[in-house]
Amino acid sequence: MLLLFELRFFGLWTLWCCCLVTGSRGCQMQYVGGINVTIDLQSDVLLPCNFEATLLGSNKTADIAAVWSHRSIPAHNLVEFRPQEVIVFWKHRGGRIKTFTNLSESGNFSILLRNVQQSDLGLYRCELHEGVNCTIAYQEVQLGLAAVSEYQESILAGASGGAALVLLLTACVCYIGTKRRLCMRKNGVWGPAIDYSVYTTVSYTMVDDCYRDGV
Repeated sequence: MLLLFELRFFGLWTLWCCCLVTGSRGCQMQYVGGINVTIDLQSDVLLPCNFEATLLGSNKTADIAAVWSHRSIPAHNLVEFRPQEVIVFWKHRGGRIKTFTNLSESGNFSILLRNVQQSDLGLYRCELHEGVNCTIAYQEVQLGLAAVSEYQESILAGASGGAALVLLLTACVCYIGTKRRLCMRKNGVWGPAIDYSVYTTVSYTMVDDCYRDGV
């Protein structure tokens, strides 16, 4: 009888534990999604982070928090959204991170990063936590530099082609002008050529600090 009672008690205890596990969400670390965002340096960029209400739970007083981190080497936390609209900054990047506290209750934990620097580029993660060391879900944002648009490429190509054309025209004008001067000199257009050989037979003698022609 005692053995039968112990078996029944163990069975009920196991069933109760299974019900607790089934009814609890647990720390499943659900990957919600990720996007790529491109930006020009020294511009402002919005890093989006939205979680569905089912992940937040119906209890507004639950120990739910969202944490933004920059997954650089080493990775470090930036800002934490705590219950009751409490914001904790771990690294505010010189005041360049702006939060939207009034949107956090609806599951919107997006942040605005102002005046983006080269060191700001990389992978960002927005994690939803419940309690201590329990991550429910997370999203990722890859921040990179914007590529040169086709319009900008066409402008650069046109400017390069125009500069090359100007250089070519300048070279042609210089060549034609030089060739024309040589032809004019050859044909005596600038007057008869002067024979400078006569000056090589004249000798000079210094007398009283003056030059006198020699005979």
